Amino acid sequence: MVARTSAFSFKGKDVDIEEIGKKLKVDKVLEGSVRKAGNRLRITAQLINVEDGYHLWSERYDRDLDDVFAIQDEVTLAIVEHMKVKLLGKEKQKLKKQPTENPEAYQLCLKGWYFWEKRTSEGYKKAKEFFNKAIDIDQEFAHSYAGLASIYTTLGFFGLGRPKEVFPKAKSLNEKALEIDSSLAFELSLIHI
Repeated sequence: MVARTSAFSFKGKDVDIEEIGKKLKVDKVLEGSVRKAGNRLRITAQLINVEDGYHLWSERYDRDLDDVFAIQDEVTLAIVEHMKVKLLGKEKQKLKKQPTENPEAYQLCLKGWYFWEKRTSEGYKKAKEFFNKAIDIDQEFAHSYAGLASIYTTLGFFGLGRPKEVFPKAKSLNEKALEIDSSLAFELSLIHI
């Protein structure tokens, strides 16, 4: 499985599936989309064989937004099941683990990552606001701390903040995220490379 940050490097670019597969060194690519209309979500996902571009599996999920965690679990497990991954009880439970029980905090964190991906000063500022709001609502939501840490790290690397100030903040926030959820360790290391 390739890290989200590696896969996101192709976002918005017109690159064919074979080239993506070669660059990521994978045999199969999962692509999808999420659309929102009112309080409804439509999620489409498809698993594509890189070698021939053949769709191995595709599915559409239309659900109410207030059930976002159940949708996430359903889509994840359907993909894993289709890929014939044999999971033991513990690993299956990890896939179903919800990062927060609070849908509002979850939405705020997603908005934070959305603005972080813009990779602009204004985007980082907005992302920081959303991550902080998510933390205000749920102080045990590790992903929000990880989001803030990634902002401070980015600011330090690109000279948008004083390294002596932002790097210690990033480190402290990473430690807090890992204290809450140690399974984020691998993802955090990729974000900050």
